[in-house]
Amino acid sequence: MSSRAPRRSLCLALCLALALPGPAQAAQVIPQPPAQTNVPPAPPPSSNVPQGGDDRGSGTNWAIPALIVGAAALFAIGRTLAEEKTEQRDEKEGTRALLRDGPQLAAQYNGSAFGVRGLVRGGWPVVVDYIQNRPGQVLLQIALPGSETVSYRLDKFGPGRHVLRFELPPFLGDRLRPAVIALTAADPDTGRETIDGFSVNGLGIGPRAVGSVAVDRLEFDPGLMRPARGETAGYAFHSRSDFDHAAVEFMQVSQSPDGMRKRYVKGQRIGPVQRDHRIESAPAQRWDGHDDHARLSAGRHQLQVRVWDEGGDWVGAWSESIVLVQ
Repeated sequence: MSSRAPRRSLCLALCLALALPGPAQAAQVIPQPPAQTNVPPAPPPSSNVPQGGDDRGSGTNWAIPALIVGAAALFAIGRTLAEEKTEQRDEKEGTRALLRDGPQLAAQYNGSAFGVRGLVRGGWPVVVDYIQNRPGQVLLQIALPGSETVSYRLDKFGPGRHVLRFELPPFLGDRLRPAVIALTAADPDTGRETIDGFSVNGLGIGPRAVGSVAVDRLEFDPGLMRPARGETAGYAFHSRSDFDHAAVEFMQVSQSPDGMRKRYVKGQRIGPVQRDHRIESAPAQRWDGHDDHARLSAGRHQLQVRVWDEGGDWVGAWSESIVLVQ
């Protein structure tokens, strides 16, 4: 996703049905039961619930829960996916909100177990660009009310960088619908703890989102920034399609044994982006190292880019480059 040319060990274009024969099958769509069998039975600590409480049962909160600690993150993902299937929500209102505000992530999350609330449609293409540096169980799951959870097992390709493309099953319906899209990387033996060495460079759904990932070549620099000296950080990325909306966000990141922790620091909407254009930060858009409350955000930071179209297509992308704020 950066200007470097990383080695890609696999790039596949796949059309998946509910069952595809043969050992060369790249992934499977498997209906999942509401209760996950490979997650801890105890609920996560209350500290892993966003401030303000978790009122998802009301049917009005479309927020993705904050997911941090390994086992608790997996539990929360499993609970969110299960509840999404039976939740009674205003689907039209949710669709309007996602068309207006784009795909939604938690303000803080574990890079080895996180969810995105975005729009899906039966038969639409999905693309995911990820790096797996150690063995583990890697799943991409999609849940929406009234449908079976769609689950793709990705770790069968082994360690390395992979860009996978496949199609959503037709039973998801022929209209835009809000869904939870979750990516998890768990230990290979029990699947009960998240692992490190897993990162997602891009995830997208919709015709404009795919090919490769429609947002690539992310840059975020300089590697070291000292705000006290007046230094700032700039960003750049390339869009392969037209999108009506885009947002750039600066995420504080830290490495833990159960995956990279990410926390939202500051963001900005930057308007539409055009196909085959490189988007660079203007002087006024450069980041000064402070959060939304004008507090210094010391440590390592990553660029997060979201783009979306009024037709429903969307992409989330993350930079490989890191800016250290001192």
